[in-house]
Amino acid sequence: YLSHSYPYTFTDLQRYLNTLEADPKRKSRMRRRTLCQTIAGNNCDMLVVTTFQSDHEAIKNRKGICISSRVHPGETGASWMMKGVIDYLTGSSLNAKILRDNFVFKIVPMLNPDGVINGNTRCNLAGVDLNRCWIEPSRKMQPTAYHFKQMVKKFQEDRDVFLVLDLHGHSRKKNIFCYGNSGRQNDKYKERIFPCLLDKNSDLFNYDDCAFSVQKSKESTARVVMWKELGITNTFTCEAS
Repeated sequence: YLSHSYPYTFTDLQRYLNTLEADPKRKSRMRRRTLCQTIAGNNCDMLVVTTFQSDHEAIKNRKGICISSRVHPGETGASWMMKGVIDYLTGSSLNAKILRDNFVFKIVPMLNPDGVINGNTRCNLAGVDLNRCWIEPSRKMQPTAYHFKQMVKKFQEDRDVFLVLDLHGHSRKKNIFCYGNSGRQNDKYKERIFPCLLDKNSDLFNYDDCAFSVQKSKESTARVVMWKELGITNTFTCEAS
């Protein structure tokens, strides 16, 4: 067999999450939850990361950030990006602590466990591309998309959701870059600030590779629905080669 890119299996994820929970320091910075069950009955894991030792009022006032990955099973690079994100956010660096002190992160490392387990490229067990069903995802046939969207809605009731980031792997383009949305002409730059900051802070990220538009074929993606329906300005698909 030849792998399209470095493999990352459902078992790899479970072992990794178990390792995090076995580390007392990292465990104190995160909580492992189950977002929902998949069609095949597998757990779709979710991590909550913040400074839990703060008082209730401080936690309540923090903004929210949602990060997901691996909606397309064949894009294994997305899981490696996600591992780096989780390693950093649960780590001991001062910058990670500042992020935990100011935000509540809800992270779903693998949105399509069934697809990953069964070796699919883009679809879940129902043969559905889970990044084309976000306008009205089915609780029965697309449970992970349905429950993720409901989670974000509930999150918005509790706090301002500052960012929704969906991690993907790209088969052709190089570098790390974002696909964002494009608002009205007079405020279209709002959606471009976050990718611009990434470009300034990372040599791996290339702003020139980013694109900001809403094509008809992408109207049912998580990126567009979170922006258009839920009103979250900073909603991006983040791609890596």
